[in-house]
Amino acid sequence: MVFVGVHGEWGRIDATQADLGCGQDRSSIYKTKLPAPLTCYECEWRLHLVHKTHGSYDLWFLRHANNAPHCEARLAGEGMAHHLLKLDFAHHVRATGWTAEYEVAAPDGSWRADVMATSPDGSRRVALEAQMSAISVTDIEARTDRYRAADVEVCWFTDRKTAPWLDNVPSVQIARPDDGGPVQITAGAARFVPEWCEDRADCGLCECEDCGPGIDGPLPCGGHGKWPTVEPFPLDRFIAAICANTTRPHRLRAKGWGDDGKWRWVTRSYFELEEEQVQATARREQIIDRLFAVQQRQRKAREAAEQEHLAAIEALLQRQKALVKPVVEFVYHEAGAYPNVARDGIPEFAMGVPVYVRGKPYAVICPVASRVPALRNRLAPLVLFAASERERSRIAAQAAPGQRVEVLAVEVPSTPAPAVPPQREQGVLTIKQAVNRMLGLDRM
Repeated sequence: MVFVGVHGEWGRIDATQADLGCGQDRSSIYKTKLPAPLTCYECEWRLHLVHKTHGSYDLWFLRHANNAPHCEARLAGEGMAHHLLKLDFAHHVRATGWTAEYEVAAPDGSWRADVMATSPDGSRRVALEAQMSAISVTDIEARTDRYRAADVEVCWFTDRKTAPWLDNVPSVQIARPDDGGPVQITAGAARFVPEWCEDRADCGLCECEDCGPGIDGPLPCGGHGKWPTVEPFPLDRFIAAICANTTRPHRLRAKGWGDDGKWRWVTRSYFELEEEQVQATARREQIIDRLFAVQQRQRKAREAAEQEHLAAIEALLQRQKALVKPVVEFVYHEAGAYPNVARDGIPEFAMGVPVYVRGKPYAVICPVASRVPALRNRLAPLVLFAASERERSRIAAQAAPGQRVEVLAVEVPSTPAPAVPPQREQGVLTIKQAVNRMLGLDRM
């Protein structure tokens, strides 16, 4: 069963049209005494005109004579559902004022359209393909690419309940109602429903990790619109929209709903609504990237400052430890009595280690210079010890005028604080424990 053939005198004929597409009457070739000079455009075998009714369809088609050879045209037209759908294509296309031709082939044979719809001015051609049999995603994508290379738009139609290629090429799913009503588009077209936070400057709906992991503060709304399922609508309306160029195939781009990357037929208004969300999402992601970079730099700066602080504390502890013995000897020779030295530095002595003679404060080993001003009066009568001239200068600059600051040169081992302070042997303080003790936190 085919619709197009070749007449020996008239050329190409279309059996679906009352004038055969060439201004001739069907009666001149239908059940005539002498067979009409009709042949197949593909295999050149003899054809004859057939008339049948199928439901509400009044069918006119061409059939190959007996013993016909293998023919691609005949195989392409197999199946009544395929046939009827092509008839619907042509009827609806012609109703818009466009021309519709069956089995139009590329000059090089790289493609053959079931129905080729052509605009009145010839500027647009749309191949309408009834794909009722199974086909692989790879094959249908390759066929779509060949149409695109020839500047031919294409839409694939199928009545199969499952077609894995539906999302991969411009296509729709159709259904023919049991009551004989018009063919319906059931999948493949889409409409976009926008949704925005009331305050677009502060997104309050999205809490997922993809919307700004670790970002502090408000983020702008990137849009929460989606592509819901479209209710079935008539095939004629869809084809009219294709011819009017009011619906176009489009790869969905709005992310987050599992539809991005799929091919759908959409109108310009839905495209623009999606475009607004795509742009808003892109701006949001740019802001997230900038904020994340800033916060990463701030985090690294805090970590570096913390490590520097820990290193300073460790160095202070090392200096205080190294000065204990020379301070004891210094104080003994000066005071005439052996002093008692505290175990650690304490806040009351600017985090320095107090030294007592006969139960009274006498000196402080390595007080922290920045803490000295708050305790200046308390520290004024005491001797302050430093491990270097540089440290003495820092302490003297903050101490009371005329304050004694003695330098006892000692060798202090260089022990920079590690990134993650290791646990020390039992009975020896870690840096964290030392910090807590110096701040008085271990006494709470």
